[in-house]
Amino acid sequence: MTEVTIVGAGITGLTAAYELHRRGLRPRVLEAGPRAGGLIRTERVDGFTIEAGPDSVLASKPAALDLVRELGLGDQIQQVRTPGAFVLRGHRLFRLPSPSLLGLPLTWRALLTYDLLPWRARVRLARSFLVPSRPRTNSGGVNADSSADVEDVSVAEFFRARFGPETVDLIAQPLLGGIHAGNIEQLSMASLFPRLLTGGARPASHGGRTGVRPGSDAGENGVRPASDPFRPDVAGSVSPFRSLRGGMATLVEALETHLPSGTVSYDTPVRTLPSTPVILTAPGYVAATLIEAIDADAARLCADVPYVSTASVALAWPRTAVPHPLDGTGFVVARRHSDVRITACTWVSSKWTDRAPDDMALLRAFIGGAHDPDVVDLTDDEIVAIVRRDLSAVLGIIAAPALARVYRWRRVGAQHTVGHLQRVAEIERRLVPRGIFVAGSGFRSVGIPDCVSDAKRVAAQAAAFV
Repeated sequence: MTEVTIVGAGITGLTAAYELHRRGLRPRVLEAGPRAGGLIRTERVDGFTIEAGPDSVLASKPAALDLVRELGLGDQIQQVRTPGAFVLRGHRLFRLPSPSLLGLPLTWRALLTYDLLPWRARVRLARSFLVPSRPRTNSGGVNADSSADVEDVSVAEFFRARFGPETVDLIAQPLLGGIHAGNIEQLSMASLFPRLLTGGARPASHGGRTGVRPGSDAGENGVRPASDPFRPDVAGSVSPFRSLRGGMATLVEALETHLPSGTVSYDTPVRTLPSTPVILTAPGYVAATLIEAIDADAARLCADVPYVSTASVALAWPRTAVPHPLDGTGFVVARRHSDVRITACTWVSSKWTDRAPDDMALLRAFIGGAHDPDVVDLTDDEIVAIVRRDLSAVLGIIAAPALARVYRWRRVGAQHTVGHLQRVAEIERRLVPRGIFVAGSGFRSVGIPDCVSDAKRVAAQAAAFV
């Protein structure tokens, strides 16, 4: 039986191994750390189910949920219990309009009641709905989706030109930049939000449809991390996100059990690539070191993918100690309009059932990223103190938490900057003929569903190569 080596046992690596095994090949997964799952990590303690990383997947991108059902976990899928999210401006929470997508209202009524935006910004946004967008074409486009022939621009540049300057700080930064913990002046529209780039956004009542189809880019919105989702749902009254009872690690555990014994080798960092076909699902900078002797130009392109560090902080209190009603999934922060240091907060016990004892409130705050890179170097106590100060100012919580957990994610947040898709296409052009395939968040994937579908794509390529 032909062997295919997979570097990395995150969701992409495990799914690729599962697909190769299903096709009759023998996968060998090499993982540098002591566990599988990558960014997916669930801690279950004292009646709490705590996600250290992404907490959900997007239903409208079916790859992940299809895999969940294929693994026999269909009865474990759960929906968001209390939809609706907020944006923090100053110390005041503004509810996102319903319906909305990526913070953009999808009806005229939703636009008119969008109190987060001053009236002049709402008027400018209304004008953008009435004028069709005309994306600039790019004959060198490489993406397989509708953004293939559209010139790439930054998130900030797109919002500034299309929806007005005030939407950059109040919508794009907290809802799109916050998702990826990145700098919206650099993040790529073509890679992260392709259908928004090609379709614009128009209220459903204008011509009876929206230019942005709900769910078309929602895997890149929501709470992610972004994985996939690290931040509160932002799609309106009906959440597009789904999770698993017991946490997202349930998916990782199921994949492991469906692989032959001994498939995954833990604590096994790779120094040189074997002669077998290889699928690289590790971060770009790791891939760069492994292929440098094979193709220096491809290695340089892999190393050019920037990464940011973040931390998630889980805190729990008796429900009576939290004066806020927590009537939604949480909030994201408009950084230039608020002095808090956290970037978002998910109200876990409101968002999902069975994540905390009935008399407890479980919250998860996020901190770090491109604008606060050094915070992960603080001690746990220092990080918790920052989060407590901010949540006191916003939610009025003054009591000490009954539980506190800090999870650091160093250099794991891949930043898809302008031109990212072209770089990935060149990497693939140089490596695929050699039997080396790249996949995962550092390359074409944005969120868990994309990681799953990307893993199956490269597994099929590797099988064909064999």
